Amino acid sequence: MQYLTLALDASCDLPKAIYQRFDLATLPLTWLAKPATLPPDDRSKAVTDAWYQTTDHPTRLSLPELHQDTHLSQRLNDNWLLQSDGTLIITPAKHRHPAYHHWNHQAATLQPQLDRLRHAANLHSHFRLRVMDSGHTLAAYGLLVEKVAHLHRDQGLTIDKLRLPLLAFAPRIRHFYSVPAFANPVLFPDTLAYPPLNWLKRSIMAHQKTFPVFQALDGEEKMIQRATAEDPISPIVELVHAALEESRLSHSAVNASFAGDIEPLQQHPAVRRLHQLVSAQGGHLWLSPMAGSSASLFGRNAFSVALVN
Repeated sequence: MQYLTLALDASCDLPKAIYQRFDLATLPLTWLAKPATLPPDDRSKAVTDAWYQTTDHPTRLSLPELHQDTHLSQRLNDNWLLQSDGTLIITPAKHRHPAYHHWNHQAATLQPQLDRLRHAANLHSHFRLRVMDSGHTLAAYGLLVEKVAHLHRDQGLTIDKLRLPLLAFAPRIRHFYSVPAFANPVLFPDTLAYPPLNWLKRSIMAHQKTFPVFQALDGEEKMIQRATAEDPISPIVELVHAALEESRLSHSAVNASFAGDIEPLQQHPAVRRLHQLVSAQGGHLWLSPMAGSSASLFGRNAFSVALVN
């Protein structure tokens, strides 16, 4: 069976157990956050909390900046070359992620070099290096990566056979996410992390001390609800409940991520209700900390839930 290295951007929100089960690799990125450089591919509590602290009192100087000189070759080392038949790099939505085209160009440049290295090691099969746009961010990005991993690791689909089922799966992901960063004028509207809103909606939300909840489905993103700092969870759970009343889960995993401490969140009445709702339909709920680099863009207490129904 062909064995691929599945390489992800550091912003992919998935539980640690899923990373380990499917042997997922993280691409190296450097994000600069004043006053210290914080590695986003370190999902330890200490580093993630340090990222979250940049969202408490953000300034324009503290906002992260992607270094475009990141080289794929830093992580395409001999271990990957000698133990894999190829590498599939799955990125977050390319319309939001400035590094996608950079990685795509590097992949084309690296391909002949990788073939020569494998040939020198008497590995004569062609090593395939491809970059794929997931079309999603946050928990929805994680859900698509889990689908890729399942199709390849469990069902044995090769790199050439993965494209069509993923093209069919990606538009079906229903993604709800909140953006507390809208409440901070320093973060808005320069970032491309979420859809723009007109000045009237922004003014109303600022006056009411609320922030938007968006839905992304089949390539369309729109604001459908508001949330507050006092309860950023319940509005999204209500939306999930309504979606699952309309039609049942068709993919067993429901992926959620939160920009904050998830231990007390697990006891939140709305999260417990969400767990019961998903379990009643034969699914299972995953809950993980949102990547620190994503939290610095979407805001502290951002909540993201992705499902397929």
